[in-house]
Amino acid sequence: MTYLYHEHSWPQIREAAARKPVCVIPCGTVEQHGPHLPLSTDFITAGMISELAVKQVAPDALLLPTIYYGFNEHHMDFPGTVAIPGPTYIDYAAHVGLSLARHGFDKILYVNGHGSNRPFLEIAAREVCNRTDAFAGLVSWWSLIPREVMERTLTSEMPGGVSHACELETSVLLYLRPDLVDMSKAVKETGFRPGRYMWRDLRVSSPLVFNEQWSRFSRTGIQGDPTLASAEKGRVIVEAVVENLVGLIRELREREILPRVDHHQP
Repeated sequence: MTYLYHEHSWPQIREAAARKPVCVIPCGTVEQHGPHLPLSTDFITAGMISELAVKQVAPDALLLPTIYYGFNEHHMDFPGTVAIPGPTYIDYAAHVGLSLARHGFDKILYVNGHGSNRPFLEIAAREVCNRTDAFAGLVSWWSLIPREVMERTLTSEMPGGVSHACELETSVLLYLRPDLVDMSKAVKETGFRPGRYMWRDLRVSSPLVFNEQWSRFSRTGIQGDPTLASAEKGRVIVEAVVENLVGLIRELREREILPRVDHHQP
């Protein structure tokens, strides 16, 4: 049986729901990633990494179609970006999960490939948990990179060197879809000036959570140094992420959902 949710018929989905697999929903966006990477970078990474993991654990997981668009108004000064308002995105993503719960699936995992989706997907997952008996959660793929792999593989300056269209994202694309990468146009740009409490880097979260119009500090759309990227670095990173995503899916699959207890009555 296929691991792709959308290739099932409705009777097959009914049978699949009875097995209680984890439903994996990749989430990305369509936005600028500098002059060397495609607009599809975030949904390619989320989608392909999710598929590599689901293939390993099927039939204990099903892969949903990718949610291609996301929250990225802050990139709209660069041509090509498609921006979805936050409330619309929350509602849309939540209703994907709510639909799955109505069909009897009780483990739902949003796999995120776009940093600014995170707060909205977290709320969407909470909506699923609050409105159904299902368990829903969110993971961004870069959060599954082991620290030792990150330190051994990436050499960009800290903080600010691994942020957007950077060494990390470019390496992963060079491994997953090298046909879409033009390294002749890759340049280093770290125009965002880090402070003591605020910076942009996927390796270590800034204490201050913030968002800012990208064109205020970047001429190319890049924040980081993609010239340090390589397909080999991408392979090491993707393999480590997939291994951990497989572990996470299996952990969710085995996790018992305990009944709620209403303590209003003695």
